[in-house]
Amino acid sequence: MKCSNNVIILIIVGVLSLAACSSTSMMGSWSSPDFDRKIGSVYIIGIAKNDLNRRIFEDTFNREFASYGIKAVSSYKDLPKSQDIDEEAIKQRTIATGTDSVILTQLVNQRKESVTSPGRISGYSSGPYYGGRGYYDRPNYYRSWGSYYNRRTDITIEPPTTTVFVVLTVESVLYDLKSGEMIWSGQLETVVDGNIEKMMQDYVKVVTEDLKSKGLI
Repeated sequence: MKCSNNVIILIIVGVLSLAACSSTSMMGSWSSPDFDRKIGSVYIIGIAKNDLNRRIFEDTFNREFASYGIKAVSSYKDLPKSQDIDEEAIKQRTIATGTDSVILTQLVNQRKESVTSPGRISGYSSGPYYGGRGYYDRPNYYRSWGSYYNRRTDITIEPPTTTVFVVLTVESVLYDLKSGEMIWSGQLETVVDGNIEKMMQDYVKVVTEDLKSKGLI
């Protein structure tokens, strides 16, 4: 697959809303059967509206690639906001940094899902024992209204609850800069829950593990 000008531009102008999430899973990935070597260096582009999120995301990717011995360059250091980047700007920066590949990440879908848990009633009572039909054992405290009043019954009622959460589908694509061809792509799902740094760490970990399994790093 050739990385045409239109493809690059469409990828760049997308929007990545890097929100917090508690889990990330790989929905599917592809790698080029014609690319039979490991990448040596990579230029990282997180496509995001929020510039701070972009910086955190790219630096998280940077550290993870470095742990595999790969030179990584975060694009926010020398490129403007990701939605304003064009192909020529990327080309010039990758030449200047000496990187041999570029990885881009963007949000491609967002949906809401709900989970309903059933309610329950639990508790403890020291009242009379009902052993079955026709059987009733009156306890001693029935002899006095005062002792009956002081008997305690603890009951907890938990009503059914419905939790609504947001699922993001995020895509990363990796291109070989020498040939201009896509050499890997993957779509992942993340569940929003409030910890943005953990979300990014989980996402990057899943991506790099898949790249390793494909023999690219």
